[in-house]
Amino acid sequence: MNYEILPPTDDWIFKLLFGDERHKSSLISLLQAFVALPDEEYELTFLDTYLKPESEDDKLGIVDVKVQTKTGKIIDIEIQVNPIKNIGQRLSFYKSKLIVEQIGKGERYNVIQKVICICISNYELFPGVQGYLNNFKFYNPKTGLCFEDIPEEVYTLELPKVPVKSDGTTGWEWMQFLRGTQKEEFEMIAAKNPEIRKAVDTLYELSADEKVRAEYEMRQKAWRDRISQIEGAYEDGSQKKAVEVAKKAKGKGANIDFIMDITGLTEQQIREL
Repeated sequence: MNYEILPPTDDWIFKLLFGDERHKSSLISLLQAFVALPDEEYELTFLDTYLKPESEDDKLGIVDVKVQTKTGKIIDIEIQVNPIKNIGQRLSFYKSKLIVEQIGKGERYNVIQKVICICISNYELFPGVQGYLNNFKFYNPKTGLCFEDIPEEVYTLELPKVPVKSDGTTGWEWMQFLRGTQKEEFEMIAAKNPEIRKAVDTLYELSADEKVRAEYEMRQKAWRDRISQIEGAYEDGSQKKAVEVAKKAKGKGANIDFIMDITGLTEQQIREL
């Protein structure tokens, strides 16, 4: 093998691994490891696999894996490599959107099926809290009563919290696969689970495909460009704010050294204001 293995934690690679009809059995195995549904529910149908850009300038698109179970429940799986702000609001927005999309004009509320959102993160969502798996429902915090009729549920899986030593679960095996980087790691975990063996072989095929690698590199560049634009905008904003503060301080007679200290501007920049 003379190529670098692409990371399963990349959202696009994750979609190629699990969001394809040919690899549905791997997705089912992954979901069954965490989501407590009857086996017959796992007759899955893929939904809306088109990569929709969030804006005209967005070269990345939305790459969640979305499926519907035999009885109509909707499961949305996303993987987050980098920390993002407002993750709770983001999940709430997606859940609400998936619920609203189910009901048409004039239809009754009873057509709404449960929405299950699964967020796999490559960083800690809840620092200081043990355990990598969390399942959130609507509960009364005083009595523990669960409001089962509210059709929403969220699972979070935090890869950094997955123990190094096996806990004997299929879920642990899948988490080891997702955070693997070296062939030795993939081969070790593939030997324990036939479905993971399939996923590992698919990952090898994707990693050896020049078109896939080119798309992966393009998406990585687009992500770096986006970060650079955000950082540039932040720096521009910080510079403008520093100038405003310096002008006010200078107008009130503050000395140059003090203004330099609180704004980060140079002496020459301050004198030219």
